[in-house]
Amino acid sequence: MFKQKPFIFSFLILLVLIALHYFGSYYSLYWKFGWFDSVVHIFSGLWAALLILWLCSILQQINSLKEYKAKAFLVAFVSAVLIGIIWELVENFYQVTYTSFDGYYLDTAMDILNDGLGGVLAFLYFIRRRRCEDKSCEILHPFYNQTGLIKY
Repeated sequence: MFKQKPFIFSFLILLVLIALHYFGSYYSLYWKFGWFDSVVHIFSGLWAALLILWLCSILQQINSLKEYKAKAFLVAFVSAVLIGIIWELVENFYQVTYTSFDGYYLDTAMDILNDGLGGVLAFLYFIRRRRCEDKSCEILHPFYNQTGLIKY
């Protein structure tokens, strides 16, 4: 289960995300470069959506050939945005950011939008991994082959 390529890829994204946040905080990159926060939010949305898509595929919640793209998109986008909103609420609760800052609401909206963009990138990765030699197969998992065995 943890040896699947999508899990390994999402774990690597998490390591990059941790490194970006660490260096961004330590070297004040969030304040020196306005775009740095956007990059971190895109990576966080990508990681969150990949993790949720991986869990959904393991639990076989996304497996219908006809409906999997719509389900996968909704799961990826909504999970990335929802986790982004929760992150913004946690930042506000622990007073990491201040609502009295002039650009607070615009910055928060852009952060959530970037989280959603990361979710869209996760969706694109998810559907790109889909493979099926026989185009008539009814059940299709992007992370499984057509016999139902996990692809490594």
